[in-house]
Amino acid sequence: MLDNQLIQLFYPIISSGLIANGFTGVNLNQSYQPVQQGANSPPSVYFYKLFDKRYGFLKRTNIWDPINSQEVHTETQQYETTFQVNAWSQQDPTNINFLTASDLVNTVSSIIQSDSARKTLLESSVGILRVTDVRNPYFVDDFDRHEASPSFDFTLTHYQQITSTVDINQSVLLNIYPV
Repeated sequence: MLDNQLIQLFYPIISSGLIANGFTGVNLNQSYQPVQQGANSPPSVYFYKLFDKRYGFLKRTNIWDPINSQEVHTETQQYETTFQVNAWSQQDPTNINFLTASDLVNTVSSIIQSDSARKTLLESSVGILRVTDVRNPYFVDDFDRHEASPSFDFTLTHYQQITSTVDINQSVLLNIYPV
């Protein structure tokens, strides 16, 4: 399964989960886009891919297709693909009911670990290997304020297949030479 196929699986899970948990008006975006974009004003959840890890050995199979007279060669590799989720929500110390970035990240962590998310992913042969703890480091923002940057990682397991075909040999020339 390719990156965009994985994103198309978990994006609606997170998006609908946020709405179901009462977090309406929260943007869900992929980070590190190829074009420059400004920071979102409303609270936002971001995700991006960290890395792929091949697991085990490459499986190779060859099956004869008698209808098309071709050999179908398939290579299958199991992958562990890790994504990171973080959030941005500018805190207002005077409004204790406002969502913090950590609130958003913890909610998304719960959504990814939910039984319904697991079931939806498994229907597409994708599993959840792990969801890490939420980290909550602080940094000084562009207004000289301390701001949290919470995040967690989740790892999906899936297979990637590459299939090719080889046409049949039409003739074989056999020559025997004395030694």
